[in-house]
Amino acid sequence: MYPFFPPEEEIFSVIQMISIAASVLSGFFDIILLPFRMLPPFCGLLFISLVSGLGMIFVFSRVSNQKKISRLRKRMGGEVLGILLHVSSPGTVIRFAWRLICSNTLYLAYILKPLLVIAVPFMLVWGQLDARYSTEGMKKDLPITVTVQYGNGLPARENLDIKTTGVELIPPVVMVDTLDEASFRMLPESDNLRSLEIGGTVIRVGRTGNWSGCRILRGFDSGGSLKRLFCPWIGRINRTEEGPGSGSYSLPDVRYGVLGGYWSWIAVFLVFSTLSAIVGARVFKVKI
Repeated sequence: MYPFFPPEEEIFSVIQMISIAASVLSGFFDIILLPFRMLPPFCGLLFISLVSGLGMIFVFSRVSNQKKISRLRKRMGGEVLGILLHVSSPGTVIRFAWRLICSNTLYLAYILKPLLVIAVPFMLVWGQLDARYSTEGMKKDLPITVTVQYGNGLPARENLDIKTTGVELIPPVVMVDTLDEASFRMLPESDNLRSLEIGGTVIRVGRTGNWSGCRILRGFDSGGSLKRLFCPWIGRINRTEEGPGSGSYSLPDVRYGVLGGYWSWIAVFLVFSTLSAIVGARVFKVKI
């Protein structure tokens, strides 16, 4: 009947599976970070970064062809040496340089497979860390901006029903008809999980817990797309007919004091996971 559109039951089943997978993944990270709940956030971030580096090296060693990579690296070393030893002979240098280019291309082909295998878990870890360590939670007396988007057109201003719990609504409400968006500001009373209700749709705001390393929600969506799996900072909402379908709210970025500087969580993760991977490769004699 409708070959290009799956039945409603199948769509609902997929949405359920995505929600379950997202919940399981977030719960898994909650368990891993359990020992760091009472410590500064940097401790949990550092631990995940170091473990991720070792994990990537382990996967790389299992998936890649270590023998071929080892032989190719030796050949590439010989080709570089050939260029250095024949600097006075342009023709020979060109031949060695061409061989080196071909060897580099082959090397990229060898490491493509393990990189593709690592990519999905890497993105999942990235999303979890982004949700837990990229922003600070709501702070008392620090207003945040909320932007909500309607899929079926904005309601009339007089019908825009906004109720808050634990936060104070700061007027005015700015409505953009061309984008089907409404924006307003809220003043949190504390750094806890609070909520607001718009047209009957209940939206969670802020932290999912009161411990270090918990997820900090800064968006919401009524859909069941894979976005929620890779972006766990998006909260799931049950949309009503009068309520918005998605939206976001601004939260202050966090910086970590490392080596006399102020680093984003991305810098901390990339630096320490890379160092961990390098050490792991040397200890376990993995050729990269």
